[in-house]
Amino acid sequence: MKAINYTAPPTCGRFMQSSAFGRLLAGPVGSGKTTCCVFELLRRSCEQAPSHDGIRYTRWAIVRQTLKQLKDTVLKDITGWLEGIASYKVSDNTVYITMGDVRSEWILIPLDSPEDQRRLLSMQLTGVWMSEAIEMHVDLVDALAGRLGRYPSAAMGGATWFGMIADTNMPSEGSEWHKFMNEDTPMDWQIFIQPGGLEKEAENLPWLTQTAETMKLAVDDERRIAQGRSYYERLARGHGTDWVLRYVHAKYGNDPSGTAVFRESFNRPFHVRDDVLPVSATPLIVGQDFGRDPCSVIGQLDHKGRLLVLQEVIAEDTGLEMHINKALRPVLMHERYLGKPVAMVGDPSGISKSSIYEETTFDVLKRMGMHAFPAPTNDIDPRLRAVEAFLLGQRDGGPAFIIDRDRCPVLVRALGGGYRYAKTRNGMRKLLPDKNEYSHVMDALQYLCLAAHGGMAGMFAVRLTRRPRVVRTKMRAGAWT
Repeated sequence: MKAINYTAPPTCGRFMQSSAFGRLLAGPVGSGKTTCCVFELLRRSCEQAPSHDGIRYTRWAIVRQTLKQLKDTVLKDITGWLEGIASYKVSDNTVYITMGDVRSEWILIPLDSPEDQRRLLSMQLTGVWMSEAIEMHVDLVDALAGRLGRYPSAAMGGATWFGMIADTNMPSEGSEWHKFMNEDTPMDWQIFIQPGGLEKEAENLPWLTQTAETMKLAVDDERRIAQGRSYYERLARGHGTDWVLRYVHAKYGNDPSGTAVFRESFNRPFHVRDDVLPVSATPLIVGQDFGRDPCSVIGQLDHKGRLLVLQEVIAEDTGLEMHINKALRPVLMHERYLGKPVAMVGDPSGISKSSIYEETTFDVLKRMGMHAFPAPTNDIDPRLRAVEAFLLGQRDGGPAFIIDRDRCPVLVRALGGGYRYAKTRNGMRKLLPDKNEYSHVMDALQYLCLAAHGGMAGMFAVRLTRRPRVVRTKMRAGAWT
């Protein structure tokens, strides 16, 4: 048997190190996703605890849309890499792995036949590999989950690890898989996205389109890397913009139902951080959207001029006063923000008096003890430009816009594609973003960015930190007698 040597690229390595029940690996074509999944199944097969007879039993289903696709891609990679320990039995559509005490069955299951689909959903499996997941319906994830961890049986010692892995190219924005990867990711799943093929950190370049001469070079030699990168350069020249976006740059493709507003400027790995901490030197700015579904976004400019988006406070079918008293004020009283001056900026239409009461929205806020100011404008273009200015900016080589992952989940989903331009029936993009479940919180963010980008933050710092002037009462001369 020949020696089998495999070194996982960085993203693939993190994918393999995870023990999550479900894991999805996405990236450009040619980035080594299939090979990574082959070795992940092999590793899990070898790590299975021996049964009472000393044999390590596992059974995996490998699923793709058609049998031809499975044979042309997955099967060739398996037999090529695992020569000597893998044998394919055509009548069973199964690869049998035999190595030492390892006995593993890898069953190829296409989904183009109803019989194969019924067979898949009745199997007793250790786990499953969904090859090119976006070609399948996302509901298959839940359907398969109940078949996993059932082999080896409890009498044989049970499965040491069981679960689901998936590899794929990038889906289109707004698709079910896009939502699965960004908005509706199950708690027991992890998503891993590789860099684009033309990025500096692109993976698997030392093994793409190499010549006999470049294969003699070290794997990190610049000439060998350049030879691999030429693979993506050719693809980028030979295909349309949308195809290149997904299959070369590893970005979400255009959504036929609409276009994400910040698709070109928001970069989740670059802008989203864990546990973004407020600083003590500058006031908090609360961007406030009014209406029956009021939303607040708490932010702050730090000493580097970065906008820290610290927390979202979202309400539904609630009046503004109740939202402030029941939701926003308790958040601001938390020790994370306690003692920091707070300024609120909101829709300038709030300066208009109600048709019933002689009180404006800003009068209500000031009566409640909030330092509230109208935003400079309510026009959508400057509001979007203010957000773009921070998303596209950099400070000391890092982002000028930093958003807290756990405290702003709706905003992260909105920036990642939920907040979008709708399309007309003839396919033309509408001029205004669609009014959907993300528009209220995005309005609040826009008012925050207008204030931070337009210089209002400096005004807040002066007004909120200036000590009140003490006026001494003049004392009459007769008081001394």
